[in-house]
Parts: sequence; C-alpha cells; structure tokens
Amino acid sequence: MVRSVEAEHPYEEPLQVRPIVLERAEQWTARSRKGREYAIWISLPKGNPPEQGYPLIFVLDPHTAFATLVDWVRNHENMYGPVVVVGVGSPSDSHIDDRLLDLTPPTDPTTLPAFRSDWGSVGGADDFLEFVTEIVRPQVSRRVPVDMTRQALFGHSLGGLFVLHSLFTKPTTFDTYVAASPSVWWGNKVVLREIAEFSKRQKDSGGPRRLLITIGELESKVNPEELRAAEMSSINLYEVRQHSRMVENAVALAAELAPLAAHGLHTVFARFVDETHNSVIPAYLSRGARFTLNHWFG
Repeated sequence: MVRSVEAEHPYEEPLQVRPIVLERAEQWTARSRKGREYAIWISLPKGNPPEQGYPLIFVLDPHTAFATLVDWVRNHENMYGPVVVVGVGSPSDSHIDDRLLDLTPPTDPTTLPAFRSDWGSVGGADDFLEFVTEIVRPQVSRRVPVDMTRQALFGHSLGGLFVLHSLFTKPTTFDTYVAASPSVWWGNKVVLREIAEFSKRQKDSGGPRRLLITIGELESKVNPEELRAAEMSSINLYEVRQHSRMVENAVALAAELAPLAAHGLHTVFARFVDETHNSVIPAYLSRGARFTLNHWFG
C-alpha cells in the first residue's frame, strides 16, 4: 500500500500563498498629448534624496528590464547612492505595434524589409520623446526630488535605436545614453543620416555626453534557441540576420562616433561573449548601470 506523503506531513504544505511584490515601486498610467496611454513604472530608493535630488535612469520596455535594473541599482546603493529608475512603456507586454510606432524615427515605409508583411504605423519617436520629457519627467519630479543634471536613457533593440535618435536629435535631453543592440538597420539606416548634424552641433557646443553601445556576440548569427522561437512565429531568422547585421552595424557606429571624444562625446563599446539578442538584456543593464553610476558618483 502506497502511503500519502501529504497526509503524513501536512506541515510541508505552504501556510500562505501571496503574490510577489517589488517593494517601494509604483506604477501609474499617463496619457500623451495625442491621447495614447502608457504605463509608468517607478522605483523609490530607501535612502534620503541628495541635496540636489535623485538621479534618474529612464528605461524602455519595462516589462523585460525594470525589475532587473531596479535590483541591480538597489544592490549597489551602498557603493554609489540612491537612484530612481523610471520605466516607460505600453500598459501590456504584448505591445510590438506600440514599439514600432514609438521607438522608430521618421521612416519611409518603402525602406522596411519584407521579412515582416505589415509594419503598421511607424516613425513616432519624436512624439514619444516629447512624452517622456514633457509629461513623464514632470510627473516624476512631482513624486520625488529630481536632479536634472544626472539623467540617463536606456533602451534595447528598437529601444536602442530610439536612444540613438534621441542623442542625435535632442542631445541635451539626458547626459548619459545606453543603446543596447540598437536596430541601426531600420529604414535603410536612417538613424545614421542624423550623425552629420549631430557631429556639427557637438563640435560647436562641446557639451559633455556619454554613450554606451552594447551588442551580444551572437546577434549576427543564427543560434538554436532563437531559431526555435522564430520558426514558431513563421519568421525567417536567416533573412532577418542577413538584413540586420547587428554586430557589424554596432561596431561601425562606435568607430564612426569615436572621433567626437575630442568634442565631449565619450563613447564606449561593449561586446558580450556568447550572448544572443534576447539573452544579452541582463548583461547590458548591468554594464549600463555601472557605466552610468561610476560617472555620476565618481
């Protein structure tokens, strides 16, 4: 006769089951001037605010990045100081259409590749940047004291593209920019055409700015786990990799921007060994946080 372990040891059953909550974190809904709704995520530090206010890290795609970044910042608070993390994204994690609109610069739709049959609405990055700076940032500053001189923008993939577009078109918006796995390929590399004007402006003003560009070593290759996911979504990953050339574009971009170091743009490039486009996210967040906080806190 088989004896029931559960009946014999009832104390092994959980006493309480409750949801896991990220302490000292909040979320609210904000509406853009065009009536679009977004979820704003914010972490509140344990320490008292510095005299000049808390520094802010804005991170895009908070469903995949916010908790990891908050955990890193809090674990290092005794090494640096208190930092507020602000996530800005769609109310839902199923938001590819929102990302295509919000995170891409003005784009000629005919330049988009055929590996996606319908790209939908694109090219809304300028409106989204205005929303972040003119609506979200004032909302945050009413919630906590904010240091306007220490503010960073983090983004991955299309988010990385948005970070570059923000730097090249509105360089004084943040002092630190972290562009992870940026989709430089987008719209026949339309973002690269913004560099000439940015370079002229940077040489004229010489304002200090910092840019970290990161990439996973495997992002230009087809690897088994990503191939499985692509096949489930009927995506030709070989075609995507051939068109996007993620690693090559990131390397070339960092090299193109390097001469601007003499004019105040400090660019660092990091390549993560054996990481894919998705697996690289925690690595970029960690490196981006160190890159940012080492500068802010000396």
